[in-house]
Amino acid sequence: MSQRNWKRRLLSAIAIATAAISTHAHAQDTSGLEPVEVLVFQQDSGALTEPGPSPTSPTEEPAASSIVDSQSPIAEPVVDSSTYSDPYASYSAPCTCCANGCCTKKKKEAAMAKMKGAYQGVFYANDFSYLDDPCYDGPSFFGDSLKGMLNGTLDVGGEARVRYHNERNHRGLGPTGLGLTQNSDQFWLTRYRMFANWRLSENVRFYGEYLYADSGGELFNNRPIEENRGEAQNLFLEAKLTDNLSVRGGRQELLLGAQRLVSPLDWANTRRTFDGVRATYANKDGSIDAFYTHPVKRTAAYEDKWDATNQDVQFFGAYMTRKDTWLGQWENYYLGLNNDVGDFDYHTIGSRVVGKTDSNWMYEYEGGTQFGTNSDGTDHGAGFLTGGLGRQIALTKDWKPTIWFWYDYASGGDDSLRGGDGFDHLFPLAHKYNGFMDLFGRRNLHDINAQFITPFFGEKVKLLLWYHYFMLDEKTTPFDVVMNPYNANNPAGDRELGHEIDVLFQIALNPRNSALIGYSYFNSGKYYSTTAGVQDLDADFFYFQYQMRF
Repeated sequence: MSQRNWKRRLLSAIAIATAAISTHAHAQDTSGLEPVEVLVFQQDSGALTEPGPSPTSPTEEPAASSIVDSQSPIAEPVVDSSTYSDPYASYSAPCTCCANGCCTKKKKEAAMAKMKGAYQGVFYANDFSYLDDPCYDGPSFFGDSLKGMLNGTLDVGGEARVRYHNERNHRGLGPTGLGLTQNSDQFWLTRYRMFANWRLSENVRFYGEYLYADSGGELFNNRPIEENRGEAQNLFLEAKLTDNLSVRGGRQELLLGAQRLVSPLDWANTRRTFDGVRATYANKDGSIDAFYTHPVKRTAAYEDKWDATNQDVQFFGAYMTRKDTWLGQWENYYLGLNNDVGDFDYHTIGSRVVGKTDSNWMYEYEGGTQFGTNSDGTDHGAGFLTGGLGRQIALTKDWKPTIWFWYDYASGGDDSLRGGDGFDHLFPLAHKYNGFMDLFGRRNLHDINAQFITPFFGEKVKLLLWYHYFMLDEKTTPFDVVMNPYNANNPAGDRELGHEIDVLFQIALNPRNSALIGYSYFNSGKYYSTTAGVQDLDADFFYFQYQMRF
Protein backbone atom coordinates (compact mmCIF):
# COMPACT_ATOMS: atom_id res chain seq x y z
CA MET A 1 0.00 0.00 0.00
CA SER A 2 1.38 3.43 -0.97
CA GLN A 3 2.09 6.06 1.66
CA ARG A 4 -0.59 8.35 0.24
CA ASN A 5 -3.27 5.64 0.26
CA TRP A 6 -2.29 4.75 3.81
CA LYS A 7 -2.78 8.37 4.90
CA ARG A 8 -6.17 8.59 3.19
CA ARG A 9 -7.43 5.41 4.83
CA LEU A 10 -6.11 6.46 8.23
CA LEU A 11 -7.90 9.83 8.02
CA SER A 12 -11.11 8.18 6.89
CA ALA A 13 -10.91 5.73 9.78
CA ILE A 14 -10.36 8.57 12.24
CA ALA A 15 -13.39 10.48 10.90
CA ILE A 16 -15.60 7.37 11.14
CA ALA A 17 -14.34 6.57 14.64
CA THR A 18 -14.92 10.08 15.92
CA ALA A 19 -18.43 10.15 14.52
CA ALA A 20 -19.15 6.85 16.30
CA ILE A 21 -17.73 8.11 19.57
CA SER A 22 -19.76 11.28 19.18
CA THR A 23 -22.94 9.27 18.87
CA HIS A 24 -22.02 7.42 22.04
CA ALA A 25 -21.20 10.68 23.77
CA HIS A 26 -24.62 12.08 23.04
CA ALA A 27 -26.23 9.16 24.76
CA GLN A 28 -23.87 9.16 27.72
CA ASP A 29 -23.28 12.43 29.49
CA THR A 30 -21.59 11.20 32.65
CA SER A 31 -17.94 12.05 32.88
CA GLY A 32 -15.17 13.23 35.11
CA LEU A 33 -14.20 15.83 32.55
CA GLU A 34 -14.81 19.50 33.11
CA PRO A 35 -15.43 22.28 30.62
CA VAL A 36 -12.09 23.72 29.59
CA GLU A 37 -10.99 27.27 30.31
CA VAL A 38 -7.91 27.61 28.17
CA LEU A 39 -5.38 30.05 29.55
CA VAL A 40 -4.01 31.20 26.24
CA PHE A 41 -4.38 34.07 23.85
CA GLN A 42 -6.98 34.75 21.20
CA GLN A 43 -5.04 36.23 18.33
CA ASP A 44 -7.78 36.50 15.76
CA SER A 45 -9.18 39.79 16.91
CA GLY A 46 -6.17 41.25 18.54
CA ALA A 47 -8.25 42.41 21.49
CA LEU A 48 -8.91 41.15 24.97
CA THR A 49 -12.53 40.26 24.47
CA GLU A 50 -14.44 37.14 25.21
CA PRO A 51 -14.65 34.86 22.16
CA GLY A 52 -17.90 33.11 21.39
CA PRO A 53 -20.76 32.36 19.14
CA SER A 54 -24.03 33.78 18.07
CA PRO A 55 -26.83 34.54 20.40
CA THR A 56 -28.53 31.58 18.82
CA SER A 57 -25.59 29.24 18.33
CA PRO A 58 -23.02 27.91 20.80
CA THR A 59 -20.41 28.17 18.06
CA GLU A 60 -20.70 31.94 18.41
CA GLU A 61 -21.99 32.28 21.96
CA PRO A 62 -20.61 34.54 24.70
CA ALA A 63 -18.23 32.83 27.06
CA ALA A 64 -18.48 32.90 30.81
CA SER A 65 -14.80 32.71 31.68
CA SER A 66 -12.61 35.65 32.63
CA ILE A 67 -11.23 38.20 30.22
CA VAL A 68 -7.84 36.50 30.40
CA ASP A 69 -8.77 32.86 30.48
CA SER A 70 -10.62 32.88 27.17
CA GLN A 71 -7.85 34.31 25.02
CA SER A 72 -6.84 31.24 23.05
CA PRO A 73 -5.38 31.13 19.55
CA ILE A 74 -6.11 27.43 19.52
CA ALA A 75 -8.85 26.10 21.73
CA GLU A 76 -12.00 28.07 22.34
CA PRO A 77 -13.42 27.58 25.82
CA VAL A 78 -16.37 25.33 26.35
CA VAL A 79 -19.31 27.67 26.78
CA ASP A 80 -21.44 27.46 29.88
CA SER A 81 -25.12 27.20 29.04
CA SER A 82 -25.98 29.86 31.57
CA THR A 83 -24.46 32.49 29.30
CA TYR A 84 -27.09 32.18 26.56
CA SER A 85 -28.32 35.55 25.42
CA ASP A 86 -31.50 36.50 23.68
CA PRO A 87 -30.91 38.89 20.76
CA TYR A 88 -34.61 39.61 20.46
CA ALA A 89 -35.52 40.60 24.00
CA SER A 90 -35.65 44.24 24.98
CA TYR A 91 -33.75 45.25 28.09
CA SER A 92 -35.62 45.44 31.34
CA ALA A 93 -34.36 45.17 34.88
CA PRO A 94 -35.02 41.62 36.16
CA CYS A 95 -34.58 42.54 39.81
CA THR A 96 -36.36 45.07 42.01
CA CYS A 97 -35.07 43.97 45.41
CA CYS A 98 -31.50 45.20 45.23
CA ALA A 99 -32.01 47.55 48.10
CA ASN A 100 -32.79 44.49 50.21
CA GLY A 101 -29.54 42.79 49.33
CA CYS A 102 -30.52 40.47 46.49
CA CYS A 103 -27.41 41.51 44.53
CA THR A 104 -25.05 38.99 46.03
CA LYS A 105 -21.35 38.85 45.31
CA LYS A 106 -21.99 36.02 42.86
CA LYS A 107 -24.58 38.06 40.93
CA LYS A 108 -22.29 41.07 40.80
CA GLU A 109 -19.43 38.92 39.48
CA ALA A 110 -21.74 37.40 36.87
CA ALA A 111 -22.79 40.88 35.70
CA MET A 112 -19.14 41.95 35.53
CA ALA A 113 -18.25 38.85 33.48
CA LYS A 114 -21.10 39.63 31.08
CA MET A 115 -19.72 43.14 30.61
CA LYS A 116 -16.27 41.77 29.76
CA GLY A 117 -17.78 39.32 27.26
CA ALA A 118 -20.21 41.76 25.63
CA TYR A 119 -18.24 41.95 22.36
CA GLN A 120 -17.96 38.74 20.37
CA GLY A 121 -15.97 37.40 17.44
CA VAL A 122 -19.00 38.30 15.33
CA PHE A 123 -20.71 41.51 16.38
CA TYR A 124 -24.22 40.22 15.69
CA ALA A 125 -23.65 38.01 18.76
CA ASN A 126 -22.89 40.97 21.05
CA ASP A 127 -24.85 41.07 24.30
CA PHE A 128 -25.18 44.36 26.20
CA SER A 129 -27.90 43.28 28.63
CA TYR A 130 -25.50 43.84 31.53
CA LEU A 131 -26.24 47.56 31.17
CA ASP A 132 -29.75 46.94 32.48
CA ASP A 133 -28.67 44.52 35.17
CA PRO A 134 -29.30 46.13 38.59
CA CYS A 135 -26.45 44.05 39.99
CA TYR A 136 -23.88 45.56 37.63
CA ASP A 137 -21.76 48.11 39.46
CA GLY A 138 -18.76 48.21 37.13
CA PRO A 139 -17.35 51.01 34.98
CA SER A 140 -19.13 52.80 32.17
CA PHE A 141 -17.62 53.19 28.70
CA PHE A 142 -17.86 55.43 25.68
CA GLY A 143 -20.79 54.19 23.58
CA ASP A 144 -22.89 52.81 26.46
CA SER A 145 -25.54 55.47 25.81
CA LEU A 146 -26.03 54.02 22.30
CA LYS A 147 -27.22 50.69 23.70
CA GLY A 148 -30.85 49.96 24.56
CA MET A 149 -32.26 52.89 22.60
CA LEU A 150 -35.89 52.99 21.37
CA ASN A 151 -37.24 51.49 24.57
CA GLY A 152 -34.48 48.92 24.75
CA THR A 153 -34.83 47.58 21.20
CA LEU A 154 -31.84 49.17 19.42
CA ASP A 155 -28.11 48.78 20.01
CA VAL A 156 -25.58 50.84 18.04
CA GLY A 157 -21.81 50.55 18.37
CA GLY A 158 -18.61 49.82 16.57
CA GLU A 159 -14.87 49.42 16.49
CA ALA A 160 -11.84 51.47 15.46
CA ARG A 161 -8.53 49.71 14.85
CA VAL A 162 -5.10 50.81 13.63
CA ARG A 163 -2.09 48.53 13.03
CA TYR A 164 1.49 49.22 11.97
CA HIS A 165 3.40 46.62 9.89
CA ASN A 166 7.14 46.34 9.33
CA GLU A 167 7.75 43.34 7.06
CA ARG A 168 11.08 42.06 5.77
CA ASN A 169 11.37 39.43 3.07
CA HIS A 170 7.93 37.95 3.15
CA ARG A 171 5.08 40.28 2.08
CA GLY A 172 2.77 37.30 2.31
CA LEU A 173 4.77 35.29 -0.22
CA GLY A 174 7.19 33.47 2.03
CA PRO A 175 10.93 34.07 1.84
CA THR A 176 11.00 33.28 -1.89
CA GLY A 177 12.18 36.81 -2.10
CA LEU A 178 12.68 39.63 -4.44
CA GLY A 179 15.59 40.82 -2.36
CA LEU A 180 16.19 42.25 1.08
CA THR A 181 15.10 45.73 0.01
CA GLN A 182 12.59 45.07 -2.74
CA ASN A 183 10.56 42.60 -0.71
CA SER A 184 10.36 44.65 2.47
CA ASP A 185 7.74 47.21 3.42
CA GLN A 186 6.31 49.22 6.29
CA PHE A 187 2.82 50.71 6.38
CA TRP A 188 -0.34 51.40 8.42
CA LEU A 189 -3.71 49.66 8.30
CA THR A 190 -6.89 51.29 9.62
CA ARG A 191 -10.34 49.78 10.04
CA TYR A 192 -13.71 51.10 11.21
CA ARG A 193 -16.86 49.08 11.89
CA MET A 194 -20.34 50.32 12.80
CA PHE A 195 -23.25 48.07 13.66
CA ALA A 196 -26.94 48.37 14.50
CA ASN A 197 -28.97 45.57 16.05
CA TRP A 198 -32.69 46.36 15.96
CA ARG A 199 -35.19 44.03 17.65
CA LEU A 200 -38.31 44.63 15.58
CA SER A 201 -40.44 42.37 17.73
CA GLU A 202 -40.12 39.62 20.28
CA ASN A 203 -39.12 37.16 17.54
CA VAL A 204 -37.66 39.23 14.70
CA ARG A 205 -34.52 41.34 14.47
CA PHE A 206 -32.66 43.26 11.79
CA TYR A 207 -28.88 43.51 11.91
CA GLY A 208 -26.60 45.70 9.79
CA GLU A 209 -22.86 46.32 9.93
CA TYR A 210 -20.71 48.71 7.93
CA LEU A 211 -16.96 48.31 7.37
CA TYR A 212 -14.34 50.75 6.07
CA ALA A 213 -10.75 49.52 5.68
CA ASP A 214 -7.78 51.42 4.28
CA SER A 215 -3.98 51.26 4.11
CA GLY A 216 -1.32 53.93 3.94
CA GLY A 217 2.37 54.16 3.14
CA GLU A 218 2.80 50.87 1.26
CA LEU A 219 5.58 50.60 -1.32
CA PHE A 220 3.79 47.80 -3.14
CA ASN A 221 0.22 47.44 -4.27
CA ASN A 222 -2.01 46.70 -1.31
CA ARG A 223 -3.15 43.15 -0.78
CA PRO A 224 -6.88 42.34 -1.28
CA ILE A 225 -7.39 41.82 2.46
CA GLU A 226 -6.14 45.33 3.30
CA GLU A 227 -8.56 47.76 1.65
CA ASN A 228 -12.32 47.93 1.26
CA ARG A 229 -13.50 51.51 1.38
CA GLY A 230 -17.09 51.17 2.46
CA GLU A 231 -18.96 47.92 2.60
CA ALA A 232 -22.04 46.20 4.01
CA GLN A 233 -20.33 43.54 6.10
CA ASN A 234 -23.54 42.14 7.57
CA LEU A 235 -27.11 42.85 6.49
CA PHE A 236 -29.69 40.25 7.45
CA LEU A 237 -33.12 39.57 8.89
CA GLU A 238 -33.45 36.88 11.53
CA ALA A 239 -36.63 35.26 12.79
CA LYS A 240 -37.02 33.18 15.91
CA LEU A 241 -39.50 30.46 14.92
CA THR A 242 -39.53 28.65 18.28
CA ASP A 243 -37.67 29.01 21.57
CA ASN A 244 -34.85 26.94 20.06
CA LEU A 245 -35.07 27.44 16.29
CA SER A 246 -34.09 30.54 14.32
CA VAL A 247 -33.62 31.30 10.62
CA ARG A 248 -31.41 34.05 9.22
CA GLY A 249 -31.30 35.34 5.63
CA GLY A 250 -29.02 37.90 3.99
CA ARG A 251 -25.38 38.93 4.22
CA GLN A 252 -23.72 37.38 7.25
CA GLU A 253 -20.35 36.41 8.62
CA LEU A 254 -19.71 32.77 9.53
CA LEU A 255 -17.71 31.66 12.57
CA LEU A 256 -17.76 27.93 13.24
CA GLY A 257 -15.88 26.02 15.91
CA ALA A 258 -12.23 26.94 16.37
CA GLN A 259 -12.15 28.77 13.00
CA ARG A 260 -9.70 26.35 11.37
CA LEU A 261 -12.00 25.97 8.36
CA VAL A 262 -14.64 28.71 8.66
CA SER A 263 -13.92 32.19 10.01
CA PRO A 264 -14.71 35.88 9.40
CA LEU A 265 -10.90 36.38 9.26
CA ASP A 266 -10.66 39.18 11.78
CA TRP A 267 -6.87 39.52 11.58
CA ALA A 268 -7.27 40.83 8.03
CA ASN A 269 -8.01 44.53 7.70
CA THR A 270 -11.11 43.49 5.79
CA ARG A 271 -13.31 40.67 7.01
CA ARG A 272 -14.82 37.74 5.15
CA THR A 273 -18.58 37.48 4.69
CA PHE A 274 -21.23 35.47 2.81
CA ASP A 275 -24.68 35.88 1.28
CA GLY A 276 -27.22 33.17 2.03
CA VAL A 277 -29.45 31.53 4.62
CA ARG A 278 -28.73 29.83 7.94
CA ALA A 279 -30.92 27.87 10.32
CA THR A 280 -29.90 27.18 13.91
CA TYR A 281 -31.38 24.90 16.52
CA ALA A 282 -29.85 25.50 19.95
CA ASN A 283 -30.50 24.56 23.56
CA LYS A 284 -28.47 24.30 26.74
CA ASP A 285 -26.89 21.03 25.57
CA GLY A 286 -25.65 22.15 22.16
CA SER A 287 -26.67 23.27 18.70
CA ILE A 288 -27.10 22.26 15.07
CA ASP A 289 -26.42 24.77 12.29
CA ALA A 290 -27.30 24.33 8.62
CA PHE A 291 -26.41 26.91 5.98
CA TYR A 292 -26.29 27.56 2.24
CA THR A 293 -24.26 30.57 1.11
CA HIS A 294 -22.19 32.25 -1.57
CA PRO A 295 -18.93 34.04 -0.70
CA VAL A 296 -18.90 37.79 -1.24
CA LYS A 297 -16.43 39.05 -3.85
CA ARG A 298 -14.31 41.93 -2.60
CA THR A 299 -14.28 45.13 -4.66
CA ALA A 300 -11.41 46.93 -3.00
CA ALA A 301 -10.86 50.68 -3.16
CA TYR A 302 -14.29 51.50 -4.64
CA GLU A 303 -16.45 53.60 -2.39
CA ASP A 304 -19.39 53.60 -4.76
CA LYS A 305 -19.65 49.84 -5.27
CA TRP A 306 -21.09 47.26 -2.91
CA ASP A 307 -19.36 43.91 -2.95
CA ALA A 308 -21.29 41.43 -5.06
CA THR A 309 -22.36 37.85 -4.41
CA ASN A 310 -20.12 35.29 -6.07
CA GLN A 311 -22.79 33.11 -7.65
CA ASP A 312 -20.13 30.84 -9.15
CA VAL A 313 -19.13 29.51 -5.73
CA GLN A 314 -21.47 27.69 -3.36
CA PHE A 315 -20.53 27.03 0.26
CA PHE A 316 -22.91 24.96 2.39
CA GLY A 317 -22.95 22.52 5.26
CA ALA A 318 -24.05 21.53 8.73
CA TYR A 319 -22.29 21.96 12.07
CA MET A 320 -23.29 20.16 15.26
CA THR A 321 -22.02 21.04 18.75
CA ARG A 322 -22.62 18.93 21.84
CA LYS A 323 -21.50 20.19 25.25
CA ASP A 324 -20.49 18.26 28.33
CA THR A 325 -20.03 14.85 26.76
CA TRP A 326 -17.81 12.28 28.43
CA LEU A 327 -14.93 13.66 26.36
CA GLY A 328 -15.71 17.35 26.80
CA GLN A 329 -17.26 19.50 24.08
CA TRP A 330 -17.74 17.58 20.85
CA GLU A 331 -18.34 19.01 17.39
CA ASN A 332 -19.10 17.24 14.12
CA TYR A 333 -19.51 18.88 10.75
CA TYR A 334 -19.96 18.56 7.02
CA LEU A 335 -18.77 21.38 4.73
CA GLY A 336 -19.33 21.49 0.96
CA LEU A 337 -17.60 23.78 -1.55
CA ASN A 338 -18.51 23.96 -5.26
CA ASN A 339 -16.71 26.23 -7.70
CA ASP A 340 -18.30 26.41 -11.14
CA VAL A 341 -15.48 28.48 -12.68
CA GLY A 342 -12.63 26.46 -11.19
CA ASP A 343 -14.65 23.33 -11.96
CA PHE A 344 -14.01 21.55 -8.67
CA ASP A 345 -16.10 20.43 -5.73
CA TYR A 346 -14.83 19.44 -2.29
CA HIS A 347 -16.64 17.86 0.62
CA THR A 348 -15.17 17.87 4.12
CA ILE A 349 -16.31 15.71 7.06
CA GLY A 350 -14.66 16.41 10.39
CA SER A 351 -14.83 16.37 14.17
CA ARG A 352 -13.40 18.40 17.03
CA VAL A 353 -13.19 17.67 20.74
CA VAL A 354 -11.88 19.97 23.47
CA GLY A 355 -11.81 19.34 27.18
CA LYS A 356 -9.98 19.12 30.48
CA THR A 357 -9.17 16.11 32.64
CA ASP A 358 -9.60 15.77 36.39
CA SER A 359 -5.84 16.20 36.69
CA ASN A 360 -6.07 19.59 34.86
CA TRP A 361 -4.57 18.52 31.55
CA MET A 362 -6.20 20.44 28.70
CA TYR A 363 -6.55 18.87 25.28
CA GLU A 364 -7.94 19.49 21.83
CA TYR A 365 -8.30 17.35 18.74
CA GLU A 366 -9.66 18.22 15.33
CA GLY A 367 -9.44 16.23 12.13
CA GLY A 368 -11.27 15.57 8.94
CA THR A 369 -11.30 13.87 5.59
CA GLN A 370 -11.93 15.66 2.29
CA PHE A 371 -13.14 14.17 -0.98
CA GLY A 372 -14.62 15.28 -4.28
CA THR A 373 -13.47 16.17 -7.80
CA ASN A 374 -10.45 18.28 -8.79
CA SER A 375 -10.43 20.87 -11.55
CA ASP A 376 -8.67 18.40 -13.85
CA GLY A 377 -11.42 15.83 -13.35
CA THR A 378 -9.45 13.53 -11.06
CA ASP A 379 -10.74 12.26 -7.75
CA HIS A 380 -9.81 14.32 -4.71
CA GLY A 381 -8.79 12.63 -1.45
CA ALA A 382 -7.21 14.63 1.36
CA GLY A 383 -7.32 15.25 5.09
CA PHE A 384 -6.02 17.15 8.07
CA LEU A 385 -5.32 16.41 11.72
CA THR A 386 -4.57 18.63 14.73
CA GLY A 387 -3.79 17.54 18.26
CA GLY A 388 -2.82 19.55 21.32
CA LEU A 389 -2.05 18.94 25.00
CA GLY A 390 -1.66 21.73 27.54
CA ARG A 391 -1.33 22.39 31.24
CA GLN A 392 -1.08 25.32 33.61
CA ILE A 393 2.00 25.01 35.82
CA ALA A 394 2.14 26.61 39.28
CA LEU A 395 5.83 27.54 39.43
CA THR A 396 5.18 29.86 42.38
CA LYS A 397 2.11 31.02 44.28
CA ASP A 398 1.66 33.99 41.95
CA TRP A 399 3.28 32.72 38.74
CA LYS A 400 1.25 30.12 36.85
CA PRO A 401 2.26 29.99 33.18
CA THR A 402 0.60 27.69 30.67
CA ILE A 403 2.29 25.43 28.13
CA TRP A 404 0.83 23.77 25.04
CA PHE A 405 2.31 21.21 22.65
CA TRP A 406 0.73 20.91 19.20
CA TYR A 407 0.96 18.92 16.01
CA ASP A 408 -0.72 20.08 12.78
CA TYR A 409 -0.89 17.95 9.65
CA ALA A 410 -2.49 18.67 6.26
CA SER A 411 -2.05 16.33 3.31
CA GLY A 412 -0.06 17.28 0.24
CA GLY A 413 0.05 15.89 -3.26
CA ASP A 414 0.00 17.37 -6.73
CA ASP A 415 1.45 20.87 -6.80
CA SER A 416 -1.35 22.31 -8.90
CA LEU A 417 -3.77 24.82 -7.47
CA ARG A 418 -6.87 22.61 -7.39
CA GLY A 419 -5.46 19.18 -8.09
CA GLY A 420 -4.09 16.09 -6.45
CA ASP A 421 -4.65 15.19 -2.83
CA GLY A 422 -3.62 18.39 -1.12
CA PHE A 423 -6.03 19.49 1.61
CA ASP A 424 -8.00 22.70 0.96
CA HIS A 425 -8.56 24.64 4.19
CA LEU A 426 -11.69 26.43 2.81
CA PHE A 427 -12.30 29.76 4.63
CA PRO A 428 -10.06 29.68 7.72
CA LEU A 429 -8.40 32.01 10.17
CA ALA A 430 -4.97 30.72 9.16
CA HIS A 431 -3.21 33.42 11.17
CA LYS A 432 -4.45 31.85 14.39
CA TYR A 433 -2.57 28.56 13.99
CA ASN A 434 0.30 28.16 11.51
CA GLY A 435 2.50 31.08 12.54
CA PHE A 436 1.73 34.79 12.85
CA MET A 437 3.75 35.58 9.72
CA ASP A 438 1.11 33.79 7.61
CA LEU A 439 3.73 32.12 5.44
CA PHE A 440 1.99 28.75 4.99
CA GLY A 441 -1.57 27.60 4.55
CA ARG A 442 -3.02 24.36 5.88
CA ARG A 443 -1.98 22.21 2.90
CA ASN A 444 1.03 19.94 2.30
CA LEU A 445 2.24 20.77 5.77
CA HIS A 446 3.55 19.37 9.05
CA ASP A 447 3.69 21.94 11.84
CA ILE A 448 5.20 20.84 15.17
CA ASN A 449 4.76 23.71 17.60
CA ALA A 450 4.82 24.67 21.27
CA GLN A 451 3.41 27.63 23.24
CA PHE A 452 4.39 29.30 26.48
CA ILE A 453 1.90 31.80 27.92
CA THR A 454 2.35 33.83 31.07
CA PRO A 455 1.17 37.00 32.81
CA PHE A 456 3.70 39.78 32.41
CA PHE A 457 3.90 42.75 34.76
CA GLY A 458 0.47 42.02 36.14
CA GLU A 459 -2.70 40.39 34.84
CA LYS A 460 -3.41 43.05 32.22
CA VAL A 461 -0.37 42.08 30.15
CA LYS A 462 0.09 38.60 28.72
CA LEU A 463 3.18 37.26 26.99
CA LEU A 464 2.97 34.52 24.36
CA LEU A 465 6.05 32.68 23.05
CA TRP A 466 5.31 30.32 20.18
CA TYR A 467 7.75 28.10 18.27
CA HIS A 468 6.92 26.37 14.95
CA TYR A 469 8.87 23.78 12.98
CA PHE A 470 7.47 23.48 9.44
CA MET A 471 7.93 20.60 7.01
CA LEU A 472 6.36 19.61 3.71
CA ASP A 473 4.20 16.51 3.61
CA GLU A 474 5.13 15.81 -0.02
CA LYS A 475 8.27 17.02 -1.84
CA THR A 476 6.35 19.34 -4.18
CA THR A 477 5.71 22.92 -3.03
CA PRO A 478 4.41 24.81 0.00
CA PHE A 479 1.13 26.72 -0.31
CA ASP A 480 0.24 30.18 0.94
CA VAL A 481 -2.79 31.08 3.06
CA VAL A 482 -5.02 31.48 -0.02
CA MET A 483 -4.05 28.07 -1.40
CA ASN A 484 -1.65 29.31 -4.09
CA PRO A 485 1.51 27.23 -4.68
CA TYR A 486 4.78 29.06 -4.07
CA ASN A 487 6.83 27.24 -6.66
CA ALA A 488 4.71 24.89 -8.73
CA ASN A 489 7.31 24.47 -11.48
CA ASN A 490 10.14 23.09 -9.37
CA PRO A 491 9.86 20.10 -7.03
CA ALA A 492 11.20 20.56 -3.53
CA GLY A 493 14.85 19.76 -2.95
CA ASP A 494 14.11 19.05 0.70
CA ARG A 495 10.99 18.84 2.90
CA GLU A 496 12.30 21.10 5.68
CA LEU A 497 10.66 24.54 5.39
CA GLY A 498 12.14 26.14 8.48
CA HIS A 499 11.53 27.52 11.96
CA GLU A 500 9.33 30.41 13.14
CA ILE A 501 9.39 32.12 16.52
CA ASP A 502 6.49 34.39 17.52
CA VAL A 503 6.58 36.81 20.43
CA LEU A 504 3.37 38.62 21.36
CA PHE A 505 2.48 41.04 24.15
CA GLN A 506 -1.27 41.44 24.56
CA ILE A 507 -2.27 44.43 26.69
CA ALA A 508 -5.73 44.94 28.16
CA LEU A 509 -5.97 48.67 28.78
CA ASN A 510 -9.58 48.06 29.81
CA PRO A 511 -12.38 45.76 28.53
CA ARG A 512 -13.00 48.08 25.54
CA ASN A 513 -9.44 49.15 24.66
CA SER A 514 -6.50 46.88 23.92
CA ALA A 515 -3.10 46.82 22.28
CA LEU A 516 -0.82 44.25 20.65
CA ILE A 517 2.95 44.34 20.23
CA GLY A 518 4.41 41.46 18.28
CA TYR A 519 7.56 40.24 16.59
CA SER A 520 8.05 37.12 14.46
CA TYR A 521 11.18 35.66 12.91
CA PHE A 522 11.44 32.93 10.27
CA ASN A 523 14.65 30.97 9.73
CA SER A 524 14.48 29.29 6.34
CA GLY A 525 15.16 25.55 6.13
CA LYS A 526 16.76 23.27 3.58
CA TYR A 527 13.84 23.66 1.17
CA TYR A 528 15.03 27.18 0.34
CA SER A 529 18.71 26.26 -0.07
CA THR A 530 18.07 23.18 -2.24
CA THR A 531 15.05 24.11 -4.40
CA ALA A 532 15.33 25.92 -7.73
CA GLY A 533 13.38 29.16 -8.13
CA VAL A 534 13.49 30.30 -4.49
CA GLN A 535 15.93 32.41 -2.53
CA ASP A 536 17.50 31.27 0.70
CA LEU A 537 16.44 34.18 2.93
CA ASP A 538 15.29 34.67 6.47
CA ALA A 539 12.32 36.93 7.22
CA ASP A 540 10.86 38.89 10.10
CA PHE A 541 7.75 40.84 11.00
CA PHE A 542 7.13 43.55 13.63
CA TYR A 543 3.69 45.00 14.34
CA PHE A 544 1.79 47.18 16.76
CA GLN A 545 -2.00 47.39 17.04
CA TYR A 546 -4.44 49.52 19.01
CA GLN A 547 -8.15 48.71 19.11
CA MET A 548 -11.13 50.49 20.63
CA ARG A 549 -14.71 49.23 20.79
CA PHE A 550 -17.72 51.32 21.70
